[in-house]
Amino acid sequence: MADHDEEAIKLALLAHDLRTPLAAMRLTADLIGNGPLNETQSQQLAILTRSIDALTDMTGELVKEARSGSEEPSAAGSAADILTEVTGLFQLAAEAKGLFLETSVDDGALAFQIHNAASFRRIVTTLLDNAIKYTSAGGVSVRLEPCGCEAVDGAPADLDWVKVVVTDSGPGIDPEEAARLFRPFVRGRQGRATGKGSGLGLWGTDLLVRQLQGRITLDRAEEGGSRFVVELPANADTGAVIHKTASGTGNGLGQSALQGLHVLVVDDNETNCRLLAALLESFGVTADVASSGSQAIALVEKADYDAVLLDLHMPDMSGVDTAQRLGSLPRRRSLPLIAVTAALESAGDASLRAAGFQETLTKPLSPTALYDALSKVRD
Repeated sequence: MADHDEEAIKLALLAHDLRTPLAAMRLTADLIGNGPLNETQSQQLAILTRSIDALTDMTGELVKEARSGSEEPSAAGSAADILTEVTGLFQLAAEAKGLFLETSVDDGALAFQIHNAASFRRIVTTLLDNAIKYTSAGGVSVRLEPCGCEAVDGAPADLDWVKVVVTDSGPGIDPEEAARLFRPFVRGRQGRATGKGSGLGLWGTDLLVRQLQGRITLDRAEEGGSRFVVELPANADTGAVIHKTASGTGNGLGQSALQGLHVLVVDDNETNCRLLAALLESFGVTADVASSGSQAIALVEKADYDAVLLDLHMPDMSGVDTAQRLGSLPRRRSLPLIAVTAALESAGDASLRAAGFQETLTKPLSPTALYDALSKVRD
């Protein structure tokens, strides 16, 4: 195996392992959202939840890339939605520095879809992070608008173009330094003087923009500071509608439909078990917990359960092996099994159904998805 392949796999393994604490954080945030919160707390929790989801998406991209040996494009996404969501993540950081943070979306840009949503999110995130980090007074504005841009060589000629403009009132960047800033480990003089950094952000952003067959330019804003312009090819989806970000994270699901269900949670991670049991309790569902496949089998032999939530990756006996053993138990062949995994890409739907799983949930668990899966069990 080539050295760069080994490094990619090591990075993917780290990304995979990060899914467990991220899943715990996401479940904890959902549980907090189920309780009484004032408006400010709801807004802060919404930012935390969206941040966790963004990290989870990034780890997923790294795992997919290592598995395929090349970068796989993510699903397309609304440019307006992504811009609005990412800007919301930085609202508290801007307020903490006394900066304004403005977002504007031209009506003509509402329908644009970027073909790689994950890369577009990373681009906007880096530009906003830098703008707020290096701006001490005034603020930052972000604008999305249609662009009658000249296509980059090699880009599809039949696509429309969209433009993102990030403007700050910071110290600005000297023209002679501007070209060098898109190289790795290079920072401008003002940046070195005002904050810590690795010098990788703009280089990585430029790389992502070029992978999306777009371009990025930098100049000084009219009122001082820096002005970054990203031009990208996009699809115009006439049915697209911008979705405003909700201020809270509560799942809004009632308990009555699931009240009285009794399930078994099987996961070797104690934190995951506790959090999942607490989420189930918020639905009116009681749960027993098993830390291994063998313990799960012993419990199922003695007690009646309406369903089993079974983690696929456990050290002593895998979730698939456990499911097959459960299916062979007398009077237990019809027991509904729900797979829970942070690595769905390692198991196909066909193999899971062959092992007896009726549903599959991915970590971090969505309360709505969990509720829906258990509702099918109740039906």
